[in-house]
Amino acid sequence: MKKLLTLSIALVLSLTLVGCGNNQTTQGGKGPEGSLEEILDKIYETKKPEFMIGSIPVDLTDELSTKSFTGLDNTDLIDEALASESMMGSQAYSLVLARVKDASKMNEVANAMKDGIDQRKWICVEADNLRVVGAGDVVMLIMVSTELSDTITVDQIVDSFTTLCGGSLSVDLK
Repeated sequence: MKKLLTLSIALVLSLTLVGCGNNQTTQGGKGPEGSLEEILDKIYETKKPEFMIGSIPVDLTDELSTKSFTGLDNTDLIDEALASESMMGSQAYSLVLARVKDASKMNEVANAMKDGIDQRKWICVEADNLRVVGAGDVVMLIMVSTELSDTITVDQIVDSFTTLCGGSLSVDLK
């Protein structure tokens, strides 16, 4: 009788823990909460570049703008995007957040962003360090010139984003 009672309690506890742990997406990462602007602000609370940056909502109806900021040839898989870039053309820095329409397409969007982005879109400078990560329904592309490593690095921004995602990512492309 004691064994049956112990087994029943263990089963109930196991089911309770499984139910509580179901906050993550099917992709394995809890997404950051809030609007893209709020997510960007939270990232910069942890680590912000030491130079002037500006935030630009990406006009998804403008193919050239969308391609320049996100690397995507079309916007069929995303709902919105926000870019944060250096206000000085001689500093290769770009952080882009995109909200995917369907979290199951996260890998497809992240790979398209990584493969499509122009790391030399600035005059005379290149962002030679690129990383695309994602969790929940948000993909983040960050690219920075290693010449700026004394003020900001890709890894610092990714660490901040990862913290917002509860410590784990669904996608991490280097």
